[in-house]
Amino acid sequence: MGVAVHEAAGLPGLVASMLAGVDASIAKGELVVDSGDLSRLTGRPATPLAEAVAAALKG
Repeated sequence: MGVAVHEAAGLPGLVASMLAGVDASIAKGELVVDSGDLSRLTGRPATPLAEAVAAALKG
């Protein structure tokens, strides 16, 4: 989402710019980390976000 969308939602300009930058980074895949750390820490495979959200929506 762009800055204007965040500002239209009532966020201050600086916060809107920051979130727009994060949104752009996510879209480019820049925030993907596939280190396996979470699985090692929990001792089980990590659940992909899409699966976790789908399971939560099922209730």
